[in-house]
Amino acid sequence: MELCRQSFRFFAILISMSIFAPSFANAGEAPIDVKSPPQGRFIDEWAEVYIAGKKTGYSHSSFTRKGDQIRTESTMFVQMGRVDQPVKIEIVQHTLETIDGKPIGFGSTMNMSTVEMKTKGVIEEGKVNIVSSQMGFETKISHDFPADAMMTWGLFRESMLRGFDPGTTYDLKAYAPEIKQDGAVVASTTVGKWETFSVGGTKKEGHRVNVSMDTLMGSIETTSWLGKSGLPMKAEVPAPGLGNLVVLSTDQRTALADFLPPELFMTTVVPVKRHIDRKAAKRIRYRLTAKAGSPPLKEMLTTSSQKVKKLADGSQEITVSRLSHRTKGKHTPTLADRDEYLHSNMLINLDDPELIKLAKKAGGGVTEPFALGDKLRRFVTEYIVSKNLNIGFATASEVCRTREGDCSEHGILLAALGRLNGLPSRVAVGLAYVPIFGNQEDIFGYHMWTQFYMDGRWIDFDAALRESDCSPTRITFATSSLKNTGLADLSLPLLSLIGGVEMKILEVEELPMSDK
Repeated sequence: MELCRQSFRFFAILISMSIFAPSFANAGEAPIDVKSPPQGRFIDEWAEVYIAGKKTGYSHSSFTRKGDQIRTESTMFVQMGRVDQPVKIEIVQHTLETIDGKPIGFGSTMNMSTVEMKTKGVIEEGKVNIVSSQMGFETKISHDFPADAMMTWGLFRESMLRGFDPGTTYDLKAYAPEIKQDGAVVASTTVGKWETFSVGGTKKEGHRVNVSMDTLMGSIETTSWLGKSGLPMKAEVPAPGLGNLVVLSTDQRTALADFLPPELFMTTVVPVKRHIDRKAAKRIRYRLTAKAGSPPLKEMLTTSSQKVKKLADGSQEITVSRLSHRTKGKHTPTLADRDEYLHSNMLINLDDPELIKLAKKAGGGVTEPFALGDKLRRFVTEYIVSKNLNIGFATASEVCRTREGDCSEHGILLAALGRLNGLPSRVAVGLAYVPIFGNQEDIFGYHMWTQFYMDGRWIDFDAALRESDCSPTRITFATSSLKNTGLADLSLPLLSLIGGVEMKILEVEELPMSDK
């Protein structure tokens, strides 16, 4: 069965956030004169990366001054297990800023298994122009650059100027394209006391600094311990389900020493200990509860097939129903802002001649919406012949040519073929039931699928799990048209739930025997 790599994307986000802090250094170094740092490379530091208490990779960061510009560079490499298929992630980022902290440009390269994804941004005249490329395909997009937003050097410079007196608090507007491409992220800083902490079993001292980042799903906390130089010796970022992602300052040789990838995927699934007949299920009532010590649940999404009831104890009762595919009269879409669900974006290039050709073949001239949706779903299920985790997060054009991927590639290609055949489309992320996966039975795993707007409703179609008349064995956490979507847009709605939620099936209503 096909379950997607949302878990790995969450960790890519966490990795980006951990190197959002500029770099690492030893406590004995003198503070840097941020108003006039020396010419050339003035920071060059290495660190180890730990997940679930195991060393999984390294980071390398540097700051270089050339004239009146500062270039920051950060590299982080990790490898993680997923049943019997390890995944390697390497993220290389850079920023170019003026000496007084104004952003000029940025770039990033993310290698996930065999696929390389690149992003380049230029900031000028109040605009940020972004070019993303993957497997030879480029997508260009432009946004208003958020006023007064800073990037790596500007944030570091400002934190040094503010100082580290205990009790100091301030908010900064950060531009972090890995998290949000079309706006700023608010970073709220609180400086704690000078305290003792452990680095690799050795006791050290430093300022405890907490940074809270305001994301689509609320705040994500990062804790660092800074030396006298103002650079972190240790940083921790929450890694839901696995404790913390920990980054420790060290030398190059130690940083590059052997890694031990932890098994990741099977620790993030949600067991239910009850078998469900997906073909027979008509309606299912679930109860979701936050585990002890986990953040409280935010209210789940209400959709055409999903109803949500908040309970007094903080848990939520979610009722998911199988939607009828019988058209009620003439199909007349009334969706507001239909263009968002019918036009191109960074992941769906509707001007691609190969994609246009494929869509025509897949649709085969069918026009009735439900029959068309089913035909497209069946086509994508069979068209993607290599069901694997080797693709990082492919565009529809790439999947059209490579014919490989997991649930996200199935979902994005199906959405693209729907738009090219006149069906407004979006993708959904959440939990989906799988009877057997790895060494566990009856689990829910993190998943992506497609929704088409037809007969006045959003209807689920799941090419990865081979369902057109989708069973109620899925819970939707978020949906997206994929307009202006960055890495975090689809992942953050799930981030606080990984490893922090328990599920109980309260009731399963099955279809009449005549309808099974």
